Parts: sequence; structure tokens; C-alpha cells
Amino acid sequence: MSLTQPRAATENKDVATEKRDQRRLRDLLTSWDFYLILLLVLVAGFLRFYGINTTEFDDDQATLFRLAYDAVHHGLLPVTSNRSSIGLANPPGAIYLLMIPAALSSNPVWAAVLVGAFSVASVVLTYVFVNRYFGRVAAIVAALLFAVTFRSIVYERFIWQPNLMAPFVVLFLFVLFLGAVERRKGWLFPALLLLGILYQMHAITLLLLAPLAVAIVLAPRTLRWRDLIFSVIGLLVIFFPFLLWEFTHKFADLLSLLPASGGHAVIDDQALRFYRLFLLPYDTPPTYPGSIQALLAHKLDRLHLPLIMPLLVLGGLLVAGSLILWPRLSTMLSGASTATETPTAEKRQTNSGGAIAQLRAWWLAFYDSGYKRALLLLLVWQIVPLLALARHSLDLHAQYFLFMLPGPFILIGLFIGKLAGWSRRLQRSLPLLQWARYAMYLAVTIIVIAQFAGSVGGVLDQVEGKYDDRSFQPYPYHNDLSSLQHALNEADQLAQQRHLGRVYITTDAATQTALGFLAEQMHTPTTLFDAGKCLVLPGAAQGPAVLLVGPYDPLTNALLGQFAHATLIDQPARLGGAPFKLYVVNPATSPASATTQARYGSDLQLLSVQVPPLAVNNTSWLLTRWQLLRAAPSALRTTYSYVFNTTPAASTTTMQATCTLSSLQNGDQVIAAFPLPKGSAAPSSVTLSAQSYTTIPDNPTFGPLHVETYLSVSTPAVTLHTASGKIHVTAQVLSS
Repeated sequence: MSLTQPRAATENKDVATEKRDQRRLRDLLTSWDFYLILLLVLVAGFLRFYGINTTEFDDDQATLFRLAYDAVHHGLLPVTSNRSSIGLANPPGAIYLLMIPAALSSNPVWAAVLVGAFSVASVVLTYVFVNRYFGRVAAIVAALLFAVTFRSIVYERFIWQPNLMAPFVVLFLFVLFLGAVERRKGWLFPALLLLGILYQMHAITLLLLAPLAVAIVLAPRTLRWRDLIFSVIGLLVIFFPFLLWEFTHKFADLLSLLPASGGHAVIDDQALRFYRLFLLPYDTPPTYPGSIQALLAHKLDRLHLPLIMPLLVLGGLLVAGSLILWPRLSTMLSGASTATETPTAEKRQTNSGGAIAQLRAWWLAFYDSGYKRALLLLLVWQIVPLLALARHSLDLHAQYFLFMLPGPFILIGLFIGKLAGWSRRLQRSLPLLQWARYAMYLAVTIIVIAQFAGSVGGVLDQVEGKYDDRSFQPYPYHNDLSSLQHALNEADQLAQQRHLGRVYITTDAATQTALGFLAEQMHTPTTLFDAGKCLVLPGAAQGPAVLLVGPYDPLTNALLGQFAHATLIDQPARLGGAPFKLYVVNPATSPASATTQARYGSDLQLLSVQVPPLAVNNTSWLLTRWQLLRAAPSALRTTYSYVFNTTPAASTTTMQATCTLSSLQNGDQVIAAFPLPKGSAAPSSVTLSAQSYTTIPDNPTFGPLHVETYLSVSTPAVTLHTASGKIHVTAQVLSS
């Protein structure tokens, strides 16, 4: 007996399958939703990806991407991410997500692209979610406002843990609605897993336990023991690296969180102000000269968005609350029935039996209505965090409220959708309501266009550098990725064109981590050093080298005139602030003091001490010039530090200067600078001493696991001795 189908039957089956696929494609291409989603993707994508190479790249961004990159390329298991604002170690969830672009490229711009892609996905998910539970009109309004409102876009254009949470928030709400509204089983496991992922983005997301608890109360029959067991297993898996770290450190981070959150609490309106901030194109109109957003501000101000947007959210809150509390209003405003409505709810109400019976009837009507349960979850998600954060012992920040998005826009969409449905049903008796509905749609369209225009202006300002780079807190100043990469590439190309063997790069608190990572991608060997109190130059035997000086390093530029022949080649531009300076430097010959032969073992040799006619920041400086006698290569997150101590003659005050380098080259010169007290005379001699230590990443090993943390550890400081065993050396100060 043949087990094969007849050829005719097979051909008929293939034809039927082909026709079905063609029908599905035709239905998709003629679907109104398809083109709306495409529009959302295009609009949201443009605002999040345009000029993404100018993404912010400061300490947090560099630390996060560096941890992801090192984990991939050095076989490390991340157990923390970076440090939180209150000094605690953050869980490593974001690092695992960033390992995806880090595995593909060393360019951090792809990590920013990942953040933007998550944001675009959250806009699409918002439309799908709201359309399912609150109707198409509400979905269109909510998704469009979420796509074009500027404040969330600001966060979705750079690397940071809170900026990755948007799609997980929408998915978390989606899962809660599947359980509490549709009463499907199996929702608890993904809900708890998503909450665990969100916690790794920011601990503030624990406030989402409130809607989770409400969902459990509203759908107790959907819960299964195996879901709880799977949830525990899943949470242990995603938290295993962080728990391993905390266990080995005796949960020091978690224990220190208790006193940090137990300070003096205040009650104020900070939470409401930050919540309102996410509804507007700007808090106050920009004042930077040439700002495009500032040019649009006077026109946008005519729309009174700071007043209208909060009122629309308030309207959504009132409508949602009214639909829950008053069944008759629910019948009037509910509009077309949805998949979540259960008409038996209204049939079970009664007007007899007094207040208790009416309360019982209301509860039965509410409990049986999936739509009302959906509204309650929406309100709990939006209201409970605002109430909880109204009283706080720690300062609030705008990023704390990212987990509440796109809630405000859903409330606005709900309000518009209900008004539209109500006017549509009553327009036969009141024809003017039809025109009122069209006017309302026009007003919403104008608001969306205004928000889009404000966001376009804000994005263009960012891309074109029309902002003050020193207005970013808590950094001393702001840096964008494109400017940093351009400056390093230009330095690298200059060294290759002129066949120079090394590039020296100044760093400070704002650039140390970012330049430290980006410089590793250069072809020419580099030495990075902290320019706060020292300058590093090539030795006479090494010949000329390239020196890249940061935008706000006045001491370095002043020292170059004293200790080097420096030729300014270019000034690589930086968005929003002062440029870099690119030099070719040759060390200048400098007079030697009587203690030229003072050597500290195989580490340092003192060359000279002087007080030149140098005034930086209205301060005179004592300068000591040293020569390195040893070499040490660049290594993973490793720095080499020398601490120079100087005590002027006839003084009991010891001045200290620390010079930190990413690598050491035998023969390099180090100029350590000490600010002299104002009004003091130059000393005739000084007593010197020096210590050294090395800083390496704190990446311990636990059995077969080589883990990675953001922390660093330093070796004990070693006091350097001369050949005769002395610690202190006295040197004469040369007059200039």
C-alpha cells in the first residue's frame, strides 16, 4: 500500500496554501492598523535614531558598555553593573542586554541603537495593548503621544539601565491584564519574571508590586502552584549572578540600603512635577543661542500645553474612576463592547436591599466586568507610585518615573476615546456633537503635531550641539560619542601619518572612563593621564609624540609652554562646548637642579623643581619634573598612580599631587604641579617623597566562574626609597 499522497491532492494542497498566504498578505496590506503601526515606527524611529552617533557618552554610559564589551571579549560573568546614585551596586541585567551589540561591534553607538529599538518596540506594544483593552481611538492617541513627546525621547537616545525598561513595562501590564482582565491562567510566571527584569533596570520598579497585588486579588482562580514554583526558579536564574556577588559580600549593598532610605522624610510635590515633565516638549523654554527648540517655543507656548496636557490626564483619571464607581455612567460612556466586557455584570445589579445590598451589587458588577478591572489596574499603576513618592527621604529624579510610561498617554487616549464614543452615540439627537467630535480630533492632531515639532527641535539641538555642555548634572560637563571618537581618530591618524610612536591623552572626571575605553580601539599605543595636577610628555629619546588635550584643561596648556615645544595642529570640535586641542610635542630641555641624581629605585628620577611665572586659575604653581625609569603596558581597566608629596622649606604643610597613567614608558617625563597658597612666596627648597600603587578591576574568581564588577581595587601604596634607603629628598627650587 502506498503511503504517499496522490500528486493531484498534493498540488491542490499547495495551491490552497498559496492562496491562503496571498489572502493573508492582502488582508495585511489593506489593514488600517498595518499602516498606522508603520507610521508609528517611522515617527518614533526618526526621533530616536536621527543623529544617534551624537549620543551622550559620559561615565555611566562608558561603564555600562565597557562592562558588556569586556564580558564578551574576556569571558567574564557580569555580577553587577555600575554604581547607583546612592552608592550601591546595581544588578547586571542591563549588561546582559548590552552584550548583544557589544558582541557585534566595539562601537558604543550600537548600544544606543539597541536602546532606541527597545523604545520603538514599546510604542508599537502600546498601540497593540491599548487597542486590545481600551479601543482603537485610545490606542492611536496613546501611541502617537508616546512616540512624539520629547522628555521620554531624551532618555531613549543614550545608554542607561532605566532607558531600557519601556517595552518590559508594557509587557508586564499586558501580562497582568491577561490574568486579571481576561482571567487566563499561566500569567503569574511571566509577570514575576518581567518584574525581576525591571528591578534590574531600577529598584523603583518595585512599586509595580501594587498593580501585581491587585491583579492577584482580581483573578485568584487563575493562580496555580506550578506558576509560583516556575517564578521562583526563573527569578533565581536571572538574579543568580547578583546574588552570588551579594552573598560573598554578606549582602552589604542591601543592608546599606536600609539606612539610606530611612532618613528624614518630606512630603512635597516633586513626584507630580516630574510626572508632569514627561507630558511636555520642555519644562522651561531653552535659552541657548541658536536653539531650534527655542525658536519654536513662542509658538508652542500659544497652545498652553503645560496646562492642557495635565488636564487631559486628569480627564482620563476622572473618566476611569467614574466608569468604575458609577455603573450607569459606565453604560453611557463605555461605547462599543470589547472582548473584556461581560454584560452579565449589569444584570446582577439591584436597587433594593439598602446600602449593603447596593454595595454588594456594585462589587459583583465590578468583579464581573473585565473592562472595569482593566481600568482599576490602569489607575493603580498611575496613582499608587505618585502617592508613595509624595513622601520620600531621598531626592527624586526624573528617571524614577520612566516606569510609569506610557501610562499618562493611555489615560489621555482613554479620555478622548470615551468622549468620541459618547458623542457618536448621541449625534442623532444632537447633530452638533458630530462636529464637536471632529473638532476634538483636530485639537488632538494639533497637540500631536506640536509635540512632534518640539521633539524635532530638541533632537536637532542635541545633534547640532545647541546646548551648554556644562548644564548636565552630575557631570562636570557633557560629552557626546561622536566628538570623542572624532578627536581620537584624528589623533590616531596624525600619529600614523607622521610615523609617531605614541599618543598622549589628557583625562578628567568627565572623560576618564569614556576615553579610557575608546582609546583601546586606536592603532597607535596610548598613554592616558589625569590632567588635574600633572602633565606627561615623551622623553628626549622617544622623540616627538601626539598630545590630545581636553576642552577644560588650562593647566596642561600652560605647562606645555614651560616644558615642551608644542605645535598646535588642530582643535577637534565638541558639541555644546570648548574643543579639544591636538598637538605634536617635543620635550624641551629644562635646567636641572642640584639633586638631578636623586633616584627612587627603578621607578623615578627627580630632574628639577621650579616656580615658573605661571598663573592658572589665579594661582601660582610649584612644579616638580620627574623621569619614569620603568615601563608597564596598558591592561584591562588598569592604571598606575604616583603620589608626590612636597613640603616647602619653613612650612609644616605637605602638598600632594597624584598622577594616574594608563601605561608607563621608560623615559617619559612627568610634571607634577602643586598650587601654592595665595600670597605665599616661592620657597627656596622643598622636601620630596613619593609613593606608587596600581589599580586593577575587582573581578574575582569563584571556582570556575571569573566574574566581572564595576569596582576596582588598588594595591597598597608603596613608599619609594632612594638607593641609600632614604624616603625624603631635599631639592633646591630653581628660579625662572
